[in-house]
Amino acid sequence: MKEKFLKILPYSGYVLFVGLGLLVFFVAAFMVVVVRTKEEQKVMMPYVIGKNYIEVHNELQRLQLKVRLETQRIPEKTDGIILAQSIDPGKEVEAGSKLYLTVNIGFDRVTIPDVKGQDLKRAKAILEKVLSGEVYVPLQIGGITYVPAVGDEPADTIVDQIPGPGKETHSGEKIYLLVTEPNTEKKSNQSFNEPLDSTKFVGTPVPFVVDYLQRKKIPYLLKEPTKPEFREEHGLTSSFELKPTGAEVGAFFLKPSESFVQDYEFLEYEVDDDDLYSAKVSYTKPGEDTEIEKEIFTNQKLKEDEPVRFLIHRAGNVKVTLFGKETGVAKVWKLKGTY
Repeated sequence: MKEKFLKILPYSGYVLFVGLGLLVFFVAAFMVVVVRTKEEQKVMMPYVIGKNYIEVHNELQRLQLKVRLETQRIPEKTDGIILAQSIDPGKEVEAGSKLYLTVNIGFDRVTIPDVKGQDLKRAKAILEKVLSGEVYVPLQIGGITYVPAVGDEPADTIVDQIPGPGKETHSGEKIYLLVTEPNTEKKSNQSFNEPLDSTKFVGTPVPFVVDYLQRKKIPYLLKEPTKPEFREEHGLTSSFELKPTGAEVGAFFLKPSESFVQDYEFLEYEVDDDDLYSAKVSYTKPGEDTEIEKEIFTNQKLKEDEPVRFLIHRAGNVKVTLFGKETGVAKVWKLKGTY
């Protein structure tokens, strides 16, 4: 037995030596990983003063910085720009560090009133005095689009507005109104030979132009949107041309860096089959359960692989459904406002 133990002893020493070596190796490797991970968590603070907070929000999130906002009101400076940052530009900080930004509130903060259903004169009076804190401020009307009245809609009445009611914004944001015109002559179809001033739609929200065309039963196609020179043009009509086959509508669209509660959405889909296609948008008003549906595309013939495009204004959560007369539902978009 003693001889066997003496024979095993050298081997156990060897095993112990190897075990200690492996332990040292894994400890060293672990320390290297820890050090590298710690180094990787270091981020370089960018210079953001003078930039709009919306433009840099995503970048700051990518750097894993915990942003805290403070506000200051300097009317002569642009609303939303960053006035100060708590971490100096170029400084290396750990991911997860708190960053305090001072953002300018250049305008009075307001809640967009609901003027749908009001006559135009009354709506203008409401928009002239919108409560902001303890004072009243005016909201600027960006444009008025007149459309034929349908059903029992009275003339000169607001049927839609952009931005929608309840939006928290500033007094510098323009509001666009969709208003019924006197409808003395009921017409079921628009004559393509009837003169139409195409330029009147340029600068109008695309959804309002679509509403006009739907009421006139004029088929339309939306062209590939282009990037606007100024953000204020986002969602507005860039061109309008009436052809014998229908209208071609150009649009400005700027993909936002955030998903806002209210914003414009661009949708595109290549259909799978030849068919007559329609599309509807449905939404639920805040605080209500009733779903409201509105058709935005009606029985238009599309060929296989032909693209169909929509530019809608989303106020809250909406659903857009594209369906063929023979083939059924082709595409459903569910859009959610989260910002």
